[in-house]
Amino acid sequence: MRSRFYKTGMLLVLLLLAIAQGLYLFGQWAKIPRADVANWRIEYASLNLDDAALHVLQMQLRAESSIPFKKSALPHLEVVITNTSGEPVGYQKFSPQEWVAPKLPLKNDWLIFGVASQTEITISMPLEIPSQASGFQVHLLY
Repeated sequence: MRSRFYKTGMLLVLLLLAIAQGLYLFGQWAKIPRADVANWRIEYASLNLDDAALHVLQMQLRAESSIPFKKSALPHLEVVITNTSGEPVGYQKFSPQEWVAPKLPLKNDWLIFGVASQTEITISMPLEIPSQASGFQVHLLY
């Protein structure tokens, strides 16, 4: 009789340890930001291509993770400047460290732990634009 309770007790202890380990591993997995371009949407993007002294790219990005508790890693931005024929005449790539505003209080948290779903990020950064530029494209990539 005693050995039966002992076996049942040991199975129960092992089951509880397995559940605890599973919860711990799930918690660790949930902390790793997800690098998926599908989690991001460009709300708007504008670039003044007139003969201005300073060209500023203004954008708004929105994180839209399909998994509510999973944060999204910040993507790299690729800006392709095109001429009137649609051919590329300039190209610039920015890492998240470069395009996230330095004075943003959450910058370090976002770079390390990712961005929660439904977060909007407004970007305003100067760009070097060739004189023959007439259009632009913005790509998000990892």
